[in-house]
Amino acid sequence: MGEISIGVDIVSIDKIKTILTSKIGKRFKHRIFTDSEIKFCTKKTNSYQHFAGRFAAKEAVKKAILTKGLDNTKFKHIEILSKEGGAPAISLPQKYQSNYSFECSITHTGDNALAFVLMHKK
Repeated sequence: MGEISIGVDIVSIDKIKTILTSKIGKRFKHRIFTDSEIKFCTKKTNSYQHFAGRFAAKEAVKKAILTKGLDNTKFKHIEILSKEGGAPAISLPQKYQSNYSFECSITHTGDNALAFVLMHKK
């Protein structure tokens, strides 16, 4: 395994809920999340917890990328998918995927969502 970089982020589920239910909620949702992510989260019983987890994961990816001095990417270009079995998977623009591999873990408590990302050079 080559060079390693990490990113971690914690997000208040209530804060994400407040934003998504506000007058800017729809614009925020479509600026940050892909259609696949929106579909996944809205199908869940507690959709706000899943939106918060994916938001935290996107922040963690951005932190891992920036620690290596790489160009920043937009939230919408970072897609948090689910592998078979439910584990999160990260989809990024090709310029990152060709040189780096990413692993992600997301957890939720009653109040917060936390994501940890490991980025390593191939």
